Amino acid sequence: MNRRFRQVALAALLAVLVASAGCSAFGGGATTNLLLVNNDETQHDVTVEIVQDGEAQYTSEKTLPAEAQADLLTFEGSGEYTVAVTVDGTTTEQTHEFSSDDDTLSIGVQNDGSVIVGG
Repeated sequence: MNRRFRQVALAALLAVLVASAGCSAFGGGATTNLLLVNNDETQHDVTVEIVQDGEAQYTSEKTLPAEAQADLLTFEGSGEYTVAVTVDGTTTEQTHEFSSDDDTLSIGVQNDGSVIVGG
C-alpha cells in the first residue's frame, strides 16, 4: 500500500471511531422500570407522562382495576423530569430526578385519588 492511501484510511477510521464514541454520550442514560399501583377500591384511567423542557419524553395510558398494579414500559433517561400523572381527568405533577441508581419508580394512586411518585 502506498503511504497516501494508508494516511487516508487511518484518518477515515479515526473519524468513525470518534463519531461512534460520541454517540454513547448522547444516549438515553438510565433505564427505569415504572410500576403503576392502584391502592384504591375503584378502577381508574391513568395516564403517565414524563416531561422535560415542556416536551413529553414518555407517555403511557392504562385502565387499572381496583387494588391492582401494572408494569408500564421502561423509561430511558437521566436527569430532572416532571412526572405528570392524570387520574380520571385530574393531573398531578411532581419533579423526579432519574439516575442510573433507579431500578423501579413506583407511581401510586391512593384511596382519595391523590398520586404519590416514588417513596
